[in-house]
Amino acid sequence: MLLLAMCCAAAGAVHPAPVSPALTADVVSRNIFSGSSRTEKGIVTYDRFNQRQARLMNDDAATRVPVSWEGTPKAVMLTSNYYLGLDVFLQLNDRNYPQAPQKAFPDMFAWVPATSFVRNTTINNIAVQEYFLKAPSGTFYYYSTPDGVPVRTAMTLPLPGLPGAPVIPIFIQDTYSNVSYTVDPTVFTSFNKTAGLDPPVCAGPSNPPPVTLDMYIFHPRDNATLVNQNTADIMGDTNFVCLDALSNHTAQDHYDVASWYKVEVLPVWGQYQLCNGYPGQCMGSNTHLVGRELAFGVTQFGGQCNEEDANEVGVWWSMPADGECKEGQVPSEGVCSWRVVRRVKTIDAVKCLFGELGMLDSCRKEQRPPYPVTSDMYRRAFTEDSVAQRGCPPINP
Repeated sequence: MLLLAMCCAAAGAVHPAPVSPALTADVVSRNIFSGSSRTEKGIVTYDRFNQRQARLMNDDAATRVPVSWEGTPKAVMLTSNYYLGLDVFLQLNDRNYPQAPQKAFPDMFAWVPATSFVRNTTINNIAVQEYFLKAPSGTFYYYSTPDGVPVRTAMTLPLPGLPGAPVIPIFIQDTYSNVSYTVDPTVFTSFNKTAGLDPPVCAGPSNPPPVTLDMYIFHPRDNATLVNQNTADIMGDTNFVCLDALSNHTAQDHYDVASWYKVEVLPVWGQYQLCNGYPGQCMGSNTHLVGRELAFGVTQFGGQCNEEDANEVGVWWSMPADGECKEGQVPSEGVCSWRVVRRVKTIDAVKCLFGELGMLDSCRKEQRPPYPVTSDMYRRAFTEDSVAQRGCPPINP
């Protein structure tokens, strides 16, 4: 995450020299958010002269995949950010997502000269100088060697939640090593903008007949739409909710109830959109086809066309507003891509599923996919109506 944080310098303060306009370094990035911590490793490439920069990160997806996948390419999650002038792209396992164009180049080190000297200290046995900046956008620390080599940046930023939810701080710390003042231009020239602006579609027969899928979704009690939302099969939703529970995010995400839908779709899978909020706001250029990925976007291209591994981690879908069928329409090419057949059942997630049935406790016991006990618990919550039968009674959302 990058943020410009310029501020007025205090009179007489000592400031660091600007970071070199051309820089490549290994980086270890640590994020702390809502009590959970995540560490990624990768490479940062910074080219201020040509107004471009990139973060190419490897996020170990072990907690999101089965034990049998550990040490294989399936357990790798590549997360990259490309800043090309005013254009910004997020890349997740070879899927490119364009972001809102910037009004100015979002220089990742622009705030550094505004920091002020605090003290001399050490990081990993390296003598460094610590600098600090407090700005309306957050608090920022910069550490460099006495001769100006960047060693670490650290910042605490306010991260808005869903509408009505409190703002939660996120802490981001990047530690650099093997710093060189060069730029490999292929980092940028090899990036495929087109794959983000016109994402690929899974190969298959032309205009296949529609199919009806069981889709599940956790949502606020007062918002039961699928439009611009992400849905999942049983295993995919279990995978999502269990990681959400293990990260202590469930309450703040407003998951009051869960619903089971029958949805008719055109089985031509587009790139999965990342949707959040109510009403939903989605990231991604596929605005018509139902998007598909394996849970958390694991495996190459997020598993968009991967059927083989679906029964080990589950499937997620995105339901674009532009693809929803109008009354009387059937999903077909050139017409629409999905329609709700019926909402089968809605249950109280907090009282029944999490409380009386103990789904979150089951998540914590199983720890990682495929969550066989927890997935079965989630399924029975919908197929049975009595808690005595390990089910949940239906409610009106």
